[in-house]
Amino acid sequence: MNTDKLPFIIRKLLNFRRKGRVNFMLSKIITKDKMNIIDIGCGIDGRSFDAHVPADWKITGVDILPVERVQHQHPNFTYLKQDAQDLSRFNNNEFDLAVSIGMLEHITEENAFKSVVSEIRRVSKQYIVVVPYKYCWIEPHYGIPFFPLLPYSVKLALIKAFNLSDHRKAVSLDPDYINKHFRWLSNAQYREEFPDSTIYLLPTLETIAITRTCQL
Repeated sequence: MNTDKLPFIIRKLLNFRRKGRVNFMLSKIITKDKMNIIDIGCGIDGRSFDAHVPADWKITGVDILPVERVQHQHPNFTYLKQDAQDLSRFNNNEFDLAVSIGMLEHITEENAFKSVVSEIRRVSKQYIVVVPYKYCWIEPHYGIPFFPLLPYSVKLALIKAFNLSDHRKAVSLDPDYINKHFRWLSNAQYREEFPDSTIYLLPTLETIAITRTCQL
């Protein structure tokens, strides 16, 4: 969902919520000065993570976006255009923390999903993965209560009727669009993929944080 065109007060509230989410996430792992972080699926800017963390942390952002679209303001941020299925340029446990926010639910091909999960677990001592809660009261992408649980035909009808997330044209051209771009797994399914994790429901009841922590 593009929030840049929202009224100023709404954008401020969303920023306050994102900061609260980051603080909640970081309370579940071990932090220190000059942390070395990899942000997998970092996106176009730092609103989801690095805008809310200390300036002395070193952050490597990984995404498949063109370099010119990535505009993070954190003073120690470096962008790497890279598919997260293969992070072999990094050593095992090279980072103090791997972060992935709002990315994994979009990887719907099973082998690609497992490859990204494996790399998240490999490259860092700790990780935090934030994804939508399958039973969320308001689905973060489409804003509809319990959207992941609705029959597929109802999902399509709602998107077409209300142009949710501006996806009316996309689902009209490709009725399988939702299946190709979104996957809502249960906590139990995520625990199978991250067997060394602890899973927390975030206070807004919309997302979960899948975490592994250790002493640094």
